[in-house]
Amino acid sequence: MNIAICDDDRVIIEQIEEFLQIIHDKSLEYEVFFCAEELQKYITENNVNFDVFILDIEMKEMSGIDFAKKLREKNVDSLIIFMTSHSQYVFDVFETVTFDFIQKPLTFEKIKNTLEKTKNYLEIKRRSFVFSYKKNNYNIAFSDICYLEKDGRKVWIYTIDDKKYQCNMTLKEIWSQLDDEMFGMLNKSLIVNLSKIEGIIGENVILQDHRMLYVSRDYRKEIKKKHLNYLRGQV
Repeated sequence: MNIAICDDDRVIIEQIEEFLQIIHDKSLEYEVFFCAEELQKYITENNVNFDVFILDIEMKEMSGIDFAKKLREKNVDSLIIFMTSHSQYVFDVFETVTFDFIQKPLTFEKIKNTLEKTKNYLEIKRRSFVFSYKKNNYNIAFSDICYLEKDGRKVWIYTIDDKKYQCNMTLKEIWSQLDDEMFGMLNKSLIVNLSKIEGIIGENVILQDHRMLYVSRDYRKEIKKKHLNYLRGQV
């Protein structure tokens, strides 16, 4: 898990680094930055990306929220975690599809719990949906699936690259593979990837690629709740 940590307070950066040394997880790699402009320049010049961005909200010049908005123009997959001393920002951060929010002052437990939740989520995200059709085997990452459509015995799988796959499964067999915290039912036929939802308006779920799916009355309350939990990073 690659992490970018950005805060203009060197004491905070040193504190987080100390916590990471105590955690001593070899799967964690990180870079530190002391302003959002420095982080933006590093990403652009080196053409690199991070799995996770831990950002202070209140920084000079470019704030953490402003950086996150720019990031989301090209990157919808990385997880964003904000840090701040002021709780009034908690509602502002969700417009950038925020995974989590850490209230300062920082503690070892706060950082440890956030990283554990983040790592667990990424492990789920990288899992795959496996199926066979006409003697061919397929393995599609959860993160590549937009939604699944049940049509009798058939199942159509729609992906982010506009491809469409077919397999034969029951609803029970489908859910035996999917993660309940990453996918949700829209009606008796449609299952959507929560991470691909741009918004829910009335009876329509709007995907990030602007496709629109119908959500029936019986499923609206639950899908809104699931999607909100996803946006809050409480999956």
